[in-house]
Amino acid sequence: ILREVHLWSKLRHESIVRMLGISTEFGSTISIVSDWLEMGDAHTYVQNMENDPRPLLADIASGLDYLHSHASGPIIHGDLKGLNVLVSNDRRGLLSDFGYSAITKSTFSMQIDSPCQGGSLPWMAPELL
Repeated sequence: ILREVHLWSKLRHESIVRMLGISTEFGSTISIVSDWLEMGDAHTYVQNMENDPRPLLADIASGLDYLHSHASGPIIHGDLKGLNVLVSNDRRGLLSDFGYSAITKSTFSMQIDSPCQGGSLPWMAPELL
């Protein structure tokens, strides 16, 4: 979780959920504190046929573009799926859950600085399989 906190703390973008800090209020575990988004996750949000998913797709693409061109090196999310995209009150999609993310060494390398094990296999980035 410390790796996730370190990586997430470097991210500042309109399509990324803002990390506010950490808490140790729940026993010996470290919890990440982020903005609370009442609209929930994209998977649940798009189940309502009245909600247009297209703006979420544009936001997801914008967030991924930011990650993949990050100044520290390209970042692979590692577990992109509807449950890890949260919806803001103004119905925008924000990427969250960076527990399986990694910074690659360069744009021309598929090698990852730290192992990205876990995540959701059906949604895993091909370069992590």
